[in-house]
Amino acid sequence: MGSFGTIQLSDLWAMLEHCAPGYTRKLMTHNWKVMYNGLTYPSLPLGPHGRRKNVAIEIGHVKQMARTLGILPCAAEFLRLK
Repeated sequence: MGSFGTIQLSDLWAMLEHCAPGYTRKLMTHNWKVMYNGLTYPSLPLGPHGRRKNVAIEIGHVKQMARTLGILPCAAEFLRLK
């Protein structure tokens, strides 16, 4: 997984379904909080202002979240296949 670029939010949720089964997410005022296996990534951005249905999330946020949740190898492999 490279350090630059973006991923659609729908692909991110699909990756979490595959790599972190049973994860939960909570919409906060300024970000998403993602929880898995007793670990929390509290700052996944919502995206730019306006309509936020399927926004592009920067890969750097995705990598940090995957590291925090302990799913980096699976996430990298899943996203490489996309």
